[in-house]
Amino acid sequence: MSETTRRGRPRSAAADQAILEATRSLLGSGGYAGVSMEAVAAEAGVGKPTVYRRWASKAALVADAVLTSGAFGAWEQPEEPAGSGDVGHDVKAWLRAHAERMTAPGQIPLVLALAAAAAESPGGAGELLYRRLTGPRHRALVARLEAGVAAGQLRAGRDLDAVADALIGALLYQLLTGNAAASAARAEDLVETVLEGFRPAPLAETAGRGRG
Repeated sequence: MSETTRRGRPRSAAADQAILEATRSLLGSGGYAGVSMEAVAAEAGVGKPTVYRRWASKAALVADAVLTSGAFGAWEQPEEPAGSGDVGHDVKAWLRAHAERMTAPGQIPLVLALAAAAAESPGGAGELLYRRLTGPRHRALVARLEAGVAAGQLRAGRDLDAVADALIGALLYQLLTGNAAASAARAEDLVETVLEGFRPAPLAETAGRGRG
């Protein structure tokens, strides 16, 4: 028996690509619910066992299909918030740009599918989503907020991770509730509302409390 035979048939790159393209096609037409291993196999022109040999679950397949798409590749590397000296301005601009990229043509079905896959498989697709998408954006935003605290523009002692969760999570909520078109427009109001709660108190107000 040859070494090639002992190791089994080599994986076909063409079959892999056909399966991933079929998955993306089904996501575009029917969302996460429209994808099944059977439907993918039929769309790709392969047998269902071929799909299962490569991906153990629908969530894993969808995550790979989204993360290897050209649209996602252009979006994966997050831009850090600018350092203009005004933390509110920088975070507003960053969140608006983030919202616009999330809602660009062809992106919404991919983002929603990845979120659904992450919910179905927290330790698989969910961990992958955080490592490649959510995590880098979360860290970049927290770093800019920390710089705002260091500059005295935001009060210290607040949970900046929670602030970043609120801002990023609110954008995803807009997509999940079918309000994607309003995401970019609401970004500035959202930042102002969240940051207002931990800006430093005006000096006059601080002095008044001290006299009391």
